[in-house]
Amino acid sequence: MLYELALVRFAIRLPNFRPYLLVIVMKLLISTILMLLPLASISQTGSYLFTYQIDSLIRADSSPFRYQFASWYHSFIGNYYEAIKTKELQSHNVEPSNPSLEQKTLFCNYNAIDARSAILKEASKTRILIINEAHHMPLHRVYLSTLLGDLYRIGYRFLGMEGLFDADSLLNQRMYPVLTSGFYVLEPSFGNLIRRAIEQEITVFPYEQKNDSVQKTISRELAQAMNIKEQIDRYPKAKFIIYCGYAHVAEDTLKNLMGLPMAGHLKRLTGIDPFTIDQTALSEYFVNGNRYRKLIKEKSVSVFADRLGNYFNAAGYPNKIDCNLYHPDTKLSEGRPSWLKTPEKEFVYLQEQVHLTYPYLLEVYLKGEDIDHAVPIDIIEVKSADDKVASVVFRQRDQIAVAIDKRGQVQIISLPNRRQ
Repeated sequence: MLYELALVRFAIRLPNFRPYLLVIVMKLLISTILMLLPLASISQTGSYLFTYQIDSLIRADSSPFRYQFASWYHSFIGNYYEAIKTKELQSHNVEPSNPSLEQKTLFCNYNAIDARSAILKEASKTRILIINEAHHMPLHRVYLSTLLGDLYRIGYRFLGMEGLFDADSLLNQRMYPVLTSGFYVLEPSFGNLIRRAIEQEITVFPYEQKNDSVQKTISRELAQAMNIKEQIDRYPKAKFIIYCGYAHVAEDTLKNLMGLPMAGHLKRLTGIDPFTIDQTALSEYFVNGNRYRKLIKEKSVSVFADRLGNYFNAAGYPNKIDCNLYHPDTKLSEGRPSWLKTPEKEFVYLQEQVHLTYPYLLEVYLKGEDIDHAVPIDIIEVKSADDKVASVVFRQRDQIAVAIDKRGQVQIISLPNRRQ
């Protein structure tokens, strides 16, 4: 069969997370919630849920984390704006606020500069570059993928990724992720980031806390840092990109359950001062957003520096990271975020070739990859005949599109090599 039961997939994946007790409880909650959905409706669509199923998850769960879960699932099927809106519902009691006079006064000392140039300049001075993501925002993954070629040229050869599971030991040889490579990896842009890295001859590796006698007794943050240090010690002349979520990027102690984050432990363990970039604090929003973002009008990806060259770093974890990164508001093109279109990718409409009932998921795979197990390069949900949403395809690559409706009916479409 084309797809295994999603319930089995989640049962395999979720116990492999080894986060804080709170997050472990969250994973157990979601397994319980999935049990509440009709088994047939899950199994017919594999690892990806339709919007109506995501809505069922929210209704079936009363935990404060239900919107966070739902935002991930929306991101998996290309619902970018819905993912942002849903994530904000987790903090629905928070009233929007405007920048204070103090914040305005502070920020006026900084000017926007090109983010790529600044990152490459700083990355050339260290062996460790740490950049984070919000787990519901594929934009952050796409942006890092655009940096990989230049980072390779200045010596970066390894990419450590929080989202990977240890069990996938063949990832670099296979050269593409599969559905059991990691939970966040299910999102196509995460999978494409992995493909891009391996194609650039950058070795990808996991660094999550291990379930052994030593690491079970220490914090997740320290365990992650120890696992990264092990790789660094093995390759003492190599440079490393570390890709993490949210506050793991902070270099100093946070006043929450995390304590000293992974980046801080890694700095102490190695004696290397990493360059740390936070993409999350200044993320775009609908209702509740960072007050500093409201002061920014830039039209391109930027960081901010004062006249002495010090980077602005007060938006999220004040003075605990090196810089905050700003992405401008997303613009749509053919129903998709325009940043999904890159020199090697383009948008195409495939709905006219599909003859299934609505809604259906339209997944795109590279020929040569095992479509029974590979993470798709793109997924969209088509809800009706009026839903005009383009798919993302690679130029100069042979691909296959797979459409799946809610009844489990499947249609396979061969896509010609789009040479340009």
